[in-house]
Amino acid sequence: MSNQTALNEIYDTLHGIGVVDTKKEFFEDWLNRSEGYLRALKHYNKQPSTDALAVGSRKWKHYSRLLNQKADRKYTDIASVFSEHSLKLDTLIFNNSTTKWMNLLEEEKTETTH
Repeated sequence: MSNQTALNEIYDTLHGIGVVDTKKEFFEDWLNRSEGYLRALKHYNKQPSTDALAVGSRKWKHYSRLLNQKADRKYTDIASVFSEHSLKLDTLIFNNSTTKWMNLLEEEKTETTH
């Protein structure tokens, strides 16, 4: 799953439960990224950065913990959604960094054999 696909799924879920109204709001409030960042991703067909994923993951973890302290079932259900999204982003971050690390090792190996 790509970073963008994961964020689109998360946006759709959050939009569906009324947490965000627009992608602009989603990127600004949850990922600390500007509208220009969102436009640049689209224009250059790029994936959101690992930093953006990390910011989102931390925020969803934080609000999940806060919402779990409420006695209301509605809040604990939303906390569960936030926790799932955080885990999804953590998995992407892990996979992205592992891939980058392995690519660097392969490059080093190639450089030393020539």
